[in-house]
Amino acid sequence: MTGGPAERRERILAALVRAGAAGASGEVLAADLGCSRAAVHRHVEGLRREGLAIGGAHDGYRLGEDADPVVPMLVTPRLQPPLAGPVLWSPDTGSTNDDAIAQARAGAGEGLVIGADRQSAGRGRRGRAWLAAPGHALLVSVLLRPDVPPVDAGLLPIVVAVAAAEALGPEARIVWPNDILVGRRKMAGILCEMSADQERVAWAVAGIGVNVRSAPALDDARWEAGALGDLGDPPARADLLVELLSALGRRYAQWVGGDAPGVLDAFAGRDALANREITVVMAGEEVRGVAAGTDGLGRLRLRTPAGERLLGAGEVVRGAP
Repeated sequence: MTGGPAERRERILAALVRAGAAGASGEVLAADLGCSRAAVHRHVEGLRREGLAIGGAHDGYRLGEDADPVVPMLVTPRLQPPLAGPVLWSPDTGSTNDDAIAQARAGAGEGLVIGADRQSAGRGRRGRAWLAAPGHALLVSVLLRPDVPPVDAGLLPIVVAVAAAEALGPEARIVWPNDILVGRRKMAGILCEMSADQERVAWAVAGIGVNVRSAPALDDARWEAGALGDLGDPPARADLLVELLSALGRRYAQWVGGDAPGVLDAFAGRDALANREITVVMAGEEVRGVAAGTDGLGRLRLRTPAGERLLGAGEVVRGAP
């Protein structure tokens, strides 16, 4: 029997995903792993302890109807450069962004994807908690090493927001800088963190959370929480992850390849704030005006009675759809 316990569990889980409702017998799984049926049973029990609904025993094992696992060995072959993995997934972690940042500081390469079924310390902008029922959301962080001048790195949240909106469908709209709405409900949020000096960007981490099956109450009075499951049968999280990484890979390559205007045009087509009267809070100051898109660095253009202001940070608290 090759591989450690985590790899064996992943192989069993991959086999159960492939088998679908028909399930797979302990004998078949044992032959695939080169181990005893008793060992298979121990690994299945380990998966159950991690929160996966797996039914059956004597007549074979099968995933429960509500099980929606993300299995790296089934996802990674579907990815394309520049974001081709590897994919690391865990049932529980503190924060996928923190995990990705630790990997970045240790020298991990661009394209690393870290996800989890549950975060105990997930966070959004301005220190808000990002909560989700285990296995009901796509919680993922991607390590990037963009070869762009640091002055241009402020555009990264726009790049990620455009990609996330594209992955969620034609009705998705972006509230600058990091909220994704479908209708009036917040379906996804983004948190980008990076390390840079005056000469280069050392690394950037794009954290993305998407409510897939359900949406817990938000610690944010601006929005009603929503989930893709509210709109119909939700996609499998693995399929959504592939779509998200594909969209992000395309837009990221476009940006680092020098076509920032193309990304900004895509943002403008999904801008939920365009021509709306809004209030933005930044560093204790409230600024009121009419949203007029972004400039070439991703800063919000706000038309005020005193003239146009460019806001590189802040939070829209009133006037959004």
